[in-house]
Amino acid sequence: MKTNEQLCAVINLDESEPQLMPLTKRRAVAALPFGSRYRLIDFPLSSLYSAEVTSVALFVRGSARALLDHVRSGYPWGMESTVGGGLFIHSGAEIKEALESLEPGQISSYYQDQIDFVEHSKKRYVVVMGSKMLCNVDLKAVLRSHIESRSDVTIVYKNVPREFCSQESIDTCLTFEVEGENKVTDLLPARELPKEETKIAIGMGIAIMSVEKFIELTREAANNRIKGEINVLIRHSLKENTVDGYEYTGYLKNIENISSYYQANMDLLDEDNYNALFYRSQPVITKVKNGAPTYYSKEADISNSQLASDCVIDGTVEDSIIFRKVLIEKTATVKNSLIMQGCKIAQNAELQYVILDKGVKIGPGVQLTGTKENPIVIQKNSEITVEKES
Repeated sequence: MKTNEQLCAVINLDESEPQLMPLTKRRAVAALPFGSRYRLIDFPLSSLYSAEVTSVALFVRGSARALLDHVRSGYPWGMESTVGGGLFIHSGAEIKEALESLEPGQISSYYQDQIDFVEHSKKRYVVVMGSKMLCNVDLKAVLRSHIESRSDVTIVYKNVPREFCSQESIDTCLTFEVEGENKVTDLLPARELPKEETKIAIGMGIAIMSVEKFIELTREAANNRIKGEINVLIRHSLKENTVDGYEYTGYLKNIENISSYYQANMDLLDEDNYNALFYRSQPVITKVKNGAPTYYSKEADISNSQLASDCVIDGTVEDSIIFRKVLIEKTATVKNSLIMQGCKIAQNAELQYVILDKGVKIGPGVQLTGTKENPIVIQKNSEITVEKES
């Protein structure tokens, strides 16, 4: 049986945003631009495309305009409405919940919408995912492993150095019954693991289970007022279910704050990282935008950088990621920076370790210098100029 005849997907985009401000002021984490032409949502949708999954639901809280504009009908990922398939977007959940007056035994619309979706999908299994774990997962292999193990739930994880998790990280790590085995005994924050453990198995917020098990866990979560990503729900009912781990060995970055978001983009300037994320057997697909080739003048000086189309480059660019329609004028210098769509950088400006959100204008002679650990972030559509002496 084909994967798309067995598997539907729930993508929960109720993801933590405060530490990514101001980049998430008016966009969901999933809508964050990445790698000069992508958005974070492209990666889970591409994994689903490669697994031939055509029945997908997105559950979004907060501002969803940028996300909805990007995914639309899901056509690039083969999810345009078909018999038994389609991309179904549920937004404004927090507004509906605030207005609800629940009767005893009734569950909130957020959970009920998920249950209704998986029931109507007529599939046998459901994969639950988020978008802040940047990866390229082979979901066909995960599904095969789940079926063969006959476990109630299969969680995808990666073995990472302990420092992969920041001190404030809320992400959960897996512990196993026997080292080298797959049976999961607990899911704990990294800070609760023994300090001598230098390698940890971080849960990636991706899980596969039967539709019946998903409905059971969702109803239990609703009745007990439990909210959080899938690892939280699974941990709550771990004693009643058999849970297996599936080890992922590809590129992974946890986009949980400005520093990790910046570093994930900069990682693409390393050929090994780029190939590990984009040149696996599965393609990464995004919404197509046609544009003119980028123009480089005779004065342009480019090294170890990634540039999208429709740019005009007259200045110096080093170790940077440049999105579409960016203008960098003569004698301007951009180093170790992330410059999003539509930004304009004037003559004699110098930027180092800077993130410019979309549409930022940098005036002549402006100097901005951050650090690798703490890049300077300039909010969308801002204009930065040098103050003139009176």
